[in-house]
Amino acid sequence: MWSKKEPIILWTTAYAPLLMLMIGGFLYRNDLLPQAIREERLSEMFGGRLWIAEACFLLAVLGGSLLLYRLVIVGLLHDVGKKVHSASGGLSYAVRRFEKLPASDYTFFLMTLLLPRLALDYSSITNFAVSLLMIVFIIAVFVQTDTIATCPLFFVSGYQVYKGTISQHTPEEEKADKELRKEVVLLAREKDLDLAEKYRGEWVTGKIYVISRNNAEK
Repeated sequence: MWSKKEPIILWTTAYAPLLMLMIGGFLYRNDLLPQAIREERLSEMFGGRLWIAEACFLLAVLGGSLLLYRLVIVGLLHDVGKKVHSASGGLSYAVRRFEKLPASDYTFFLMTLLLPRLALDYSSITNFAVSLLMIVFIIAVFVQTDTIATCPLFFVSGYQVYKGTISQHTPEEEKADKELRKEVVLLAREKDLDLAEKYRGEWVTGKIYVISRNNAEK
């Protein structure tokens, strides 16, 4: 089970690409970088084609962000995943329904990731500070609300992300009491879930459960 610390780490890491671009842009525009990689030196190095240096920087940010995403999410899910896959933790659940998260669920995150970079000039310390405060506020909102399933780190976690319904009870018991079913977000290694199988599941945070068919009770 996660505390508040893990979602904060998760969402802060999610905004790493924007933070890298902001910091890099601020240092570059204000000539605060080491002499060897300032604008004049880069222009000489690439024959006036600064776009090459900018493209290299963007690729480095992208590659570094993906690596950071992978390291952070694998580290955060390691203990929970180990318990579930070894059947040493969690409970037995039946999956009643599942579906992939729609792309629209990620719209707000993508907007908050891209708009500050497109709209503001980071040569200004004021714009830079305002953007940082905006990111801190957005991260606080994400942490306090039940939206963690839309965090992009799960895309590189090795898990599939589903919206679904799970239960520890029989269909007959569920008909008598609809509250026995839980509407949750499922993280599973399997690319397709079998509604006839039992799964071992461990609650992570909010409505998120890690589940595995491995060693589950039949």
